Amino acid sequence: MRARRRVPLEPILRPASVLLFALAALAALAASTADAMLAGHFGRRYGALEIYDAQSKLSFRVNTPRLSERLPPCSTYLLPHFAIALGTGVLRSSDSRIEFDAARHPESANWPSSWRRDQTYASALKDSVQWYAQELSVRMGSERLQRNLKRIKYGNADVGGGLERFWMSSLRVSAFEQLDFLRAFRDGKLGFNPGVTRLLQEALVIERTPDYTIYGKYGSCPQTDDSYLGWLVGYVEKPGKVWYYALNLDGKSLAEFAGARLQIVKGAMQELGFLPGTPAPPVPIPRPASVVPAPEAQTAPLPGE
Repeated sequence: MRARRRVPLEPILRPASVLLFALAALAALAASTADAMLAGHFGRRYGALEIYDAQSKLSFRVNTPRLSERLPPCSTYLLPHFAIALGTGVLRSSDSRIEFDAARHPESANWPSSWRRDQTYASALKDSVQWYAQELSVRMGSERLQRNLKRIKYGNADVGGGLERFWMSSLRVSAFEQLDFLRAFRDGKLGFNPGVTRLLQEALVIERTPDYTIYGKYGSCPQTDDSYLGWLVGYVEKPGKVWYYALNLDGKSLAEFAGARLQIVKGAMQELGFLPGTPAPPVPIPRPASVVPAPEAQTAPLPGE
């Protein structure tokens, strides 16, 4: 009786499979090369960046371990904060103006002039107005805030740091989670009326040209070790296309990253060919003489904050 021929256990790669494998390997190599190129835009600053191309489903990353680290969202949190307030009816778009009361909200020396006046949700979101966000926190209360933050899966949903500043202390979110939230926000998947997205989106415009629009939210706050954390999160739209981004940076002062965040994001997008133009050289880190003194509490937003 003839012995049966043994069949190799290794998978047999057909020509089509070989081609797909090669294409996947090339795509991975290209993404890895692109990631290394993007790191050059940081100019020796420490931080992390992810850009997600919704068309190809590819992500381009700088410092992946840092992207998964949960950090205080600072003023970037005001986007989900205002979305929850509008989505639950605590805040009405037609009646969102809150009068500035200097007695109720004592001014700090580092407050910008834009804070010292009546605010709507649009002006408060654009200028990161702390007292307006605090007013909404009181109206919503800890239980409703935490319940909604858990529902939309925003970070650890911890509001235990106090209604006046939990987004700078107990609330923590990773860059990956920021991107997930932004995608759900833009796609109207937060469980709120789709009009909430339309209402808030206009206040997020950072740059608008005939070719593209950059939407984003800045944030910065002091850390326990006297350093500062800075964020810029958002998305870029062109006709029929969208890219999401999340950037965070550390600095010894606000000045170390204030003017660099948008340039890093735009430079990376230009490097990848998603935006037109040639990337500018990295913004140098300011000399110690230009260090901004540490404020006593909440940091006021810098230009564009």
